[in-house]
This record gives sequence, structure tokens and C-alpha cells, in this order.
Amino acid sequence: MLPSKMQVNKKLLPIKGHFFFFNAGTAPLVPYLSTYARQLGFSSATVGLIYTILPICGLIAKPLFGVIADRYKKQKLIFILFQIITIISFGAIYFIPENRSWTVELDCNGGFTYLQSCYKTKESVDTCKVRSLSNLRSDATANCQMNCDMTSPKMWQTVCEHWHMPQYCYNTTQYNLRYSTSVSNVTLNKDNCAFIAANNVTLDGHIFSPNCRLGADYVDVNEPCLFKCNNTKLTTAMGAEKVNMTCIDKNVNYKLCTKDIAQLTELTKEPLNSVCEASCDLDVNTPWRLMEICEWWKADSASSCQPKTKQGVDFPKNLSFTGVLRLDKTLAEHECVYLRVNHTEFRDENGKVTIHYPNCESKPAYQEKTELFRSSCEVRCDNALVNELMEGASESRNDSSKGYTSQFWWFFMLMILSWIGQAVVVTFADAICFSLLGTKVANYGKQRLWGSVGWGIFSLLTGVLIDTFSDGAYKDYTIAFILMFVFLLGDVGVSCFVETDSTKMSMNILADVGSLLSSLPTVVFLLWTIAVGLCTGLLWQFLFWLIEDISEQNCDGSGYIKTLQGLVSAIQTFGGEIPFLFVSGYVLKKVGHINMMSLVLLAFGVRFVLYSFLTNPWWVLPIEMLQGVTFGMFYPTMTSYANIVSPPGTETTVQGLVGAVFEGVGTSLGSFIGGHLYGTYGGWITFRAFGLGALVCCVLNWLAFYILKDKIGHGRVPSGYSSVIRYEQPNDMVYMLEDMSEGRL
Repeated sequence: MLPSKMQVNKKLLPIKGHFFFFNAGTAPLVPYLSTYARQLGFSSATVGLIYTILPICGLIAKPLFGVIADRYKKQKLIFILFQIITIISFGAIYFIPENRSWTVELDCNGGFTYLQSCYKTKESVDTCKVRSLSNLRSDATANCQMNCDMTSPKMWQTVCEHWHMPQYCYNTTQYNLRYSTSVSNVTLNKDNCAFIAANNVTLDGHIFSPNCRLGADYVDVNEPCLFKCNNTKLTTAMGAEKVNMTCIDKNVNYKLCTKDIAQLTELTKEPLNSVCEASCDLDVNTPWRLMEICEWWKADSASSCQPKTKQGVDFPKNLSFTGVLRLDKTLAEHECVYLRVNHTEFRDENGKVTIHYPNCESKPAYQEKTELFRSSCEVRCDNALVNELMEGASESRNDSSKGYTSQFWWFFMLMILSWIGQAVVVTFADAICFSLLGTKVANYGKQRLWGSVGWGIFSLLTGVLIDTFSDGAYKDYTIAFILMFVFLLGDVGVSCFVETDSTKMSMNILADVGSLLSSLPTVVFLLWTIAVGLCTGLLWQFLFWLIEDISEQNCDGSGYIKTLQGLVSAIQTFGGEIPFLFVSGYVLKKVGHINMMSLVLLAFGVRFVLYSFLTNPWWVLPIEMLQGVTFGMFYPTMTSYANIVSPPGTETTVQGLVGAVFEGVGTSLGSFIGGHLYGTYGGWITFRAFGLGALVCCVLNWLAFYILKDKIGHGRVPSGYSSVIRYEQPNDMVYMLEDMSEGRL
């Protein structure tokens, strides 16, 4: 049997269970939602805007539903209803489709095709990610779904000739190819066929070298051509016969087989210097023949080698395919990152996949820049680091990327619903807890610490699991949503057993709350709540951003970042919140609410200034011990003070009002100001500025209560009295303080 002072109060078990399950359900998701938004592509200003509006929604919802609950005594119904709303809205966030695609440029370098992603400055390039990719094995690849702009006909020429895709060549409009060629020597083979070697060719006014290639992806065109030459012997030998263009020893030759061997033999005895006009008939069903000829001669500048369409027919606007990247060939030059495309895969309407190698032609000597190969493509890859490099370039050029798209609005609206759900649940839980405790308000921390237990365990576990199931810095949050659903559903079950019957009710709730706001010390208390809310807003939304930014300075930081963030939450709860929540009643008794208010701001100031000097993300862990003061003592101080000053029957309303001021004003402004400062000056300067501001507020808060000490009475909470407030004069509060002699759990 437990000692008398350690007896378990069964009436409080359901509210303990609620605190545990609710925080165990929100811990896998809430700490990571700001970084989840960052992964979706929202900027710090956008995230700051979201978290500015969310607390305002809570500011409206908390007192509104608090009044409804106090007026109609429906605390339990509203309490469970908003738990269900929280589950549904959080779950729906998971189904928001990710539109993670970026526009990059295709570039040609050394005959190879590259994806080019350029940043605003050279310093913006993430060299860690580039180095990680370039150090991979030679067989490491990434598949990218690509949709490229093909409005330039020259791009179709590249696809046709250099990617060896004849179906895109010239659209069967080229029926005859006319050019002139100078020929030199003639040779005979054993079949008595003559091969006339070409020296150069002139096509559309441009002179080209008549090189050719066979083997691999190259074939012999064997194209029949009609020759008219200025050499009479050659003209006589050919007669009415056509010569066939063919490739011999990487040079274009014209093959002539005739019965009159004597004349051909005569031509082999002396040099043959002749210019011939060639007219080659092209088979409309074999567009690859013209493709091979143009590529053989590198005749991209010739008009005959330019893609053409039939009159009234346009080229397709886009070309979609899968690009397979060779990751070890990733390189960074100046402000751009280049990812080499090893080959492309095209799938026809029957599902058959064909592979092509996207070679390209570098610029000719007379061109200042290549004109053939400039196309922008929408790209989405299956490799996290590749996506992050392209995403980083996009954000660098345009910080407002992913601005106000449908994706943003879905995320925003569901966040509003989930935030309202959490705000109402938290407010009602505090009011219900104080109602169950009766005069034992000092035991609030011992109930609330079970929420910290759930938060600490599952925020750490979730961080480890997210890192385990994710690839690189791109994180898969599926496990977070699963844990959220399981534990919040358990919270609904536990909450059905919570007792919420109220024995007292104010006949004029709004008038009683209004008289409370006329108290000058209470106004100072609300200003303190706003100041702490400012710091909390920055902490909640951007501490994990700061940790990610610091870890990016170390090239191996992405693999463990969620584990580190989970450790941060665990230390905040087990090393800070739980011990202080457990002893909060005793500490408040010794220190007093007023002095504790100043200590909370002092702890925030020291904490934020320390953050601003961090260069190694792991050093954030010992700083998190200050969470014991900045939350473990702050929250009991705020809620118990609000409960003490609440006129009978207005407990839920006043708790909602104080919570609304804390989140709706304090954290809202903290998120808004912090988001803009973070985007402009970075995390280090932002946290330092807030830290110095907290220290100033600490001094001002202490001075304000020092000046008002005669009105407030004692700033301490001695033992031996009940925790009730009575109003002797409009602004005078006389504390009749709680009996701390019993220590029941």
C-alpha cells in the first residue's frame, strides 16, 4: 500500500491520461510542421505569416468557446468535439499533394547534356550537397521526370540529330537534298565497283567536311544520288547511273557499279579533281537518312538541316521523357550547378521504353554561343539531394516561390482548423484540471507533467523514425501522421471518462471578466504574457529552422537532423519541463508569481543570446535545459495566476482569455516579426535581437511590479491559506493562499 501522501487520486487519472495522450499525439507533428512547410517550399516570411494568423484564430476561439462552455455547461462535449476536429484537420494535411518540381535549363558542354540550376550568387551554392553527389560511385544514378519547352525548332534539331530520334526529324517535308561536292581519287574493289572520295561538300552556301561514322548508333545511309560533274571522263563513266552515298573509313564516298570497267579503271590512274552537283532523293518514310547526313557533316547551320513542318502544322510545344542522371559527374561552376544526363528514356503508347543518349553539338567556331541547345524543363527527380539543389536554386532566385498556390491555401486552411482544435482542447483541459483540483491548484504542475512525458518520448521517437525512413535531407513524415492519429484517437477514448461537472457559475460572465481587466496589476500580467508569447512564437516556429541552418554548415548534417530535433524536444521535456512542472507549486510558493514572471523573461533572454552564437548544432542540447524555466515554470505561473484572479464561474472564460492573449497576440507577433527578420537577417541575428529584447522586458516587468507592489500586496505565495481572491477595492487583490501541506498525486 502506498504511503498516505503518495495516494493516487483516481478522479485525476483521466485528466492525466488526456495530458499524456494529447501531447503524445501532437508531439510527432506539431514541432515539425514549420520545417514541413519549409520542405513544401514556403519561405520564412510565408511561414511567419501562417503562424501569425493561426494564434489570432486561437484568440477568437478560446474565449468564444469558453463563454459557451461556462454559459451552457457543455465543457465535456466541446472538449471531445475539438479533439476530433484536430485529428481530422491534421490527417488531411498529409494528403495535400506535393508539387515538388522546378524549372531548370538544359545545357550543352563537351558534347554532353547537363541540367543547369543557377543560384543568385556563388556563395548560395550548397557545396556540401554537390560534393556528396560527386563522391558517389560511377553507377549511382537518379531518375528525373522531365517536361521540356520545345518552342524553338532548333531544339527539335538537337533531339533529331544528336539524340538519334528520327521520328522528330523534319516532319517528312524534305524530299530532295541538293548540294555540291568536290571529289578526288577513285578506287575499285574486287566487285569492280568504284568508290569516289569526297573532299568537301557545300550545302546551302556553307562548306562542310564530309566526315561520316558507322557502328553503334550510326548506320550507312546508302542514299542514291544523281551526279552532274564538270569532269567529262567521270560524267562519261557514270552515264545515266546514280551513285550511292556511303561511308568508307570515316569519309563520305560515292559508290558506282557499272559494266564499263575500262573507264572506271582509267579514272583510278590519275588524280581526279572535279566538282559535282548532287541531287539525292530522300525517302519520306526514312527521315533518319537526312538525320545521319546532317550529323555526319555537322551541318547544323545549313537550312536543309533545320526542322520544318508542313504548312499549317506546328511543332509540339513540349517533350516529356525520363532523364537518367550520372550523379558522380555533378559539378559546380561559378553560381551554377550542373547535373549530367547520362541517357533518356521514352515510353511509347504501347508502353515500350526506348533509350537514347542525349549528345549535343557544341557551338561552331563562328558562333559566340550555341543556338541549338537551349531549353527550359520542369524537372522532378527521385533523389533527395538533386531535388534540394534545384529547389535551393529556385528559392535563391525567388524567395517567394510556392507563394499563394492552391497547395498553400489547403495547408493554411487545415492549419487554421487544427490550431483552433488544439487551442480549445488545451484551454478546456486546463480549466477542467483546475476544477478537479479544487483548492489544490499547486498540484496543477503534477498533472500537466504527464503531457510533457508524452511529448518528450514521442517527439524524440518521431525524429529518429523520420530520419530512418527518409532519404537524405528530404524527409518522409508518414510515420509522424500515423503516430498522431493513433494517440489522438486514444485521447478521445480517455477523455470520455473525464469529470467536468461545475459547481459554480457566474450570473454575468462578461461583466465579471470586464471588472478583472480593470485591475492594473492584471493588465501588467497580460503584458508579461504577451512578451513571453513573442519569445515563444519565435522559438516554436524557427528554432528547428536555426538548427537546420547550422547543420548545413557540416556536410553530413542532413542525415541526423530530425533525430537531433527530436533530442531537443526530449531534453526540453525530460530535462526541463517535467522536473519544473513537478515542483512548480513549491517553487511558486517560495519565489512568488511576480518574481517568477521576471525570471521567465530573464531565462528567455539568456537562452536566445546563447542560440545566436551557435556554430555546432549539437551544442543546442545543453541550452534546452532552460526550457524548465521558460515553459515548465511559465505555464503553471500563467494558468494558476489566471485561475486565482478568476471570479467564480468564469474559470474557463478567463483561461481562454489568457491563452488567447498569449497565443493570439504574443506568439502571433513573435511569428510575424521573427519570420520577416529571419528572412532578412538570418537566424543568428534574429534570435540575438529577441534575446536582448527579452532582457529589456525582464527589467521593465520587474520595475512595473516594484512600482505597483503596494497595490499587489505580497509577491510570494506563503503556506497555510486557501487559494481564493477577494476584491476589497477595485484594484486591490488580497491573496488568501493555498495550503501546501498535502502532497497527493
